[in-house]
Amino acid sequence: MLHRLSLRVLPQLNALVTDPPVRKRKRLVMLAPGLVAFGIYHLLKPVLPLSDPIILLTFTGCLCMLTAIWSYRQGRGVSLVESWREDGAQQWVWLVGWIGLVYGIQLSLLVLAILQVFVAYDFLLHPEGPAMMATIISCTSVTRDAFEIGHVQCMRKQGVVVPTFPDGEALRKWIPQEVGSIVKWGALATMVGVAGSWLLFTVGSIELQPILQALFVPVLIASIGMKTFFCGESLYAQKTQEGQPRTWLSSLWFWMWPNLTFSATYFLVLMGVAAFVLRIEQIPQGGFMVITACTAMLMALYTLFLGWRKSYEEQLVGIPESIQRCPFVMGMLQNSKSPEPLPSLADAKVGHGNLVN
Repeated sequence: MLHRLSLRVLPQLNALVTDPPVRKRKRLVMLAPGLVAFGIYHLLKPVLPLSDPIILLTFTGCLCMLTAIWSYRQGRGVSLVESWREDGAQQWVWLVGWIGLVYGIQLSLLVLAILQVFVAYDFLLHPEGPAMMATIISCTSVTRDAFEIGHVQCMRKQGVVVPTFPDGEALRKWIPQEVGSIVKWGALATMVGVAGSWLLFTVGSIELQPILQALFVPVLIASIGMKTFFCGESLYAQKTQEGQPRTWLSSLWFWMWPNLTFSATYFLVLMGVAAFVLRIEQIPQGGFMVITACTAMLMALYTLFLGWRKSYEEQLVGIPESIQRCPFVMGMLQNSKSPEPLPSLADAKVGHGNLVN
């Protein structure tokens, strides 16, 4: 889900996809896939054994692949043939395979896990309701993200500077440069999270652990993630001597979203894997500690990268945080008839060429 984090945390991506006309179009586009998914689910329910979790996940994954293609086309604004020719096979494979199939399955597992843990609505006992909700919600969410990615690609082709395309390429090129920091913060987040998970077993019985773990472990991981994000910002600031002050309000907001939100998301997705893919009826203590470690390492990596990348983009594109957090001013800047020109891609590559997509 790095693409989702990037679209909301990184300045230029966030500015592009939250422009009021784009959001209005996106809302209209999001209406169709949910209704279509509802109809297809009811049409195929008598034919497919959708009460089997593997069959359901395969079904929603395939449906989300088609949804991603259609939604990307709506955001891209050109025909599929022209998009294939201009964007290339590699980007299309990533879009359909990752945003469609993998992300769709993750969202389905998230929905099933939330229903099982927080409202005791277990798919394995009562499959129809959770299965329908997982199908509709995953298709709608994939629609939103694929449309936004298509719009970002459309803006790139029109010459708008997009330093970070949300396909993970910038992350893969950045990792070798900051291995030490990644290991340090990843280890810290893992130790704190695993210790918290272990301590929760002294508080409640094994039957209460799913809800206790899902409520409290993400809080610990999110707290470390916020510090990791600020560390990522300072890593870039050390090279540019341009650190930025933080208010308590902005720090609290960032702790809640995306840190806490995505920590809980990854944790619940992994719980869903254990419950519905591996069919573990009662996750043991060691299982929760493994889930915690995986979530902590992933969030440490993503928050460190996003902190670094955000500082880099703010200097490159010139959108300070104070302006980003003011929708009125951002709207004025985006709708201005004579905006200050942004640096060209060629200029943007100076000094950071291997990090600009």
